[in-house]
Amino acid sequence: MNSQTNLKIGLFFISAIAIISIGFKIKPVVQNYDSFSPEQVYKVNYNYFFKSGDKRTSVKTFIPSSNSRQRISRKKSKSDSTLSFTKEVSMHNGIKGIWKTDTTHTFHALNYEFVFEGKTKAYHIPKQFNQVSEQYKSYLLPSQNIQSEDKKIDDLAAQLRQNTGNDEQVLKNVFEYVSNIPSAPIITLTDALTTIEQNRASCNGKSRLFVALCRNLGYPSRVAGGIILENTNKRTSHVWAEVLINQRWIPFDALNNHYANIPANYLEIYKGDEFLITHTPGIQFDYTYQIDELSHISFLQLNSEEIRELSSVSLWRLVEGGILPKNALNLLLLLPIGGLLVAFLRNVVGLKTFGVFLPVLIAFSLLHTGFVSGILLFVSLILLVGLLSYPFDKIGLLYTPKLVISLTIMVGLMIMTTILGIHYDIAWLTTLTFFPTIILTIAAERFSRAIVEDGYKMAIDKLWQTLFVTGICYGVLSWSALPAILIIFPECILLIIAAAMLLGRYIGIRWVEFYRFRPILN
Repeated sequence: MNSQTNLKIGLFFISAIAIISIGFKIKPVVQNYDSFSPEQVYKVNYNYFFKSGDKRTSVKTFIPSSNSRQRISRKKSKSDSTLSFTKEVSMHNGIKGIWKTDTTHTFHALNYEFVFEGKTKAYHIPKQFNQVSEQYKSYLLPSQNIQSEDKKIDDLAAQLRQNTGNDEQVLKNVFEYVSNIPSAPIITLTDALTTIEQNRASCNGKSRLFVALCRNLGYPSRVAGGIILENTNKRTSHVWAEVLINQRWIPFDALNNHYANIPANYLEIYKGDEFLITHTPGIQFDYTYQIDELSHISFLQLNSEEIRELSSVSLWRLVEGGILPKNALNLLLLLPIGGLLVAFLRNVVGLKTFGVFLPVLIAFSLLHTGFVSGILLFVSLILLVGLLSYPFDKIGLLYTPKLVISLTIMVGLMIMTTILGIHYDIAWLTTLTFFPTIILTIAAERFSRAIVEDGYKMAIDKLWQTLFVTGICYGVLSWSALPAILIIFPECILLIIAAAMLLGRYIGIRWVEFYRFRPILN
């Protein structure tokens, strides 16, 4: 039996095992496909503790509901038998959960649990806004804490409107003004005027001032409230503002600098200038929010136990148990796919790169820095270090000492750019720290070696081809669902091996040669 027959048999068995194993899981995965695709999932518990007074006692709190960017499920209310639970729905503010008891001078504990699935939502702001319809005119009126018609608010709004040519620029001026007010952890209620006077506020003061200025300028607006979800226990809620622009309520968080967007971990609970919790006055009351981040597959509407039951051949236990950091596991799973892609581009297309896995590692770093800014920083640093190492090649330094010098230069440049980025508030300069130093060092060393062996022109040409391959890898690896697919179907690794074996037998002409030798071929 010759080697070619052995190869075919091996490919057949490897592919058959992978396809059969994947086939058993395809049906339940397709049946539970989730088009919502949340970015983050948390289990949230409201835990309230109180002692009832000498008459009927009640505790009221807003509870969340689903909308276009968040989904609320598995809702449970747990309390002792003396507490009755009802819901009160308001068309404008949200849903309130109400717990009441007639027992007096008794300690009570209640819990409201739900699962939150959220995703980031960003909005485009048009230059000009449509005229406000009558049904929203109430969102232009002043209130006790949003004094939109006060002279101080009026003067400030007029100042922010000066030298603007459209509504978007006016709104941006208002947002920048409120964002630049120094933040302070003020837990007491701060109205719009107080925020101007003390020039310091927390989220509630900044949001009220933003809403007051918008209303004064003719833009219907309101306060919205909820919780910023983190994997911890906390007692703090959060408020932001919403502006009605062309019949859509668009969020603005001046405290955390979210302009016309809302992050995936923002739990929206109520609308309007309200309190998240109210209760009968004079009672002993305490509370905490218990928040636990849940591992999830974005495109599956299954809980952890159901994902485990899909198959015994799965990497889900590594994710769920925290055995491997998620980023490390993603890198391990994406490396073979990236390597296969680079191998195809080198062996079949005919592109030249600095190594096989280096473009994959660079692409993985670009997922953190952003593609454009990351490529610019990477190219600048590689060219600089490559040129600086050229004199060391001329004086005949050995490979290892030269690598140490390159590494030291690299670290120094990274520290300098990070300091400059922080000092001058240039965010893209600080992203350089996301590049693993060893990746930059190896790339710089190979570039400097290519300069010595092949000359500047060939070295730069190889660098551009490496960057082109990196861009293709980035496009594939940036598909957010890819790591999750590999976690559910680790059998794909066998298919990658089979594809690499086929690629290893390729002896045809490379694609770039069709371009180089087109006169002869013609």
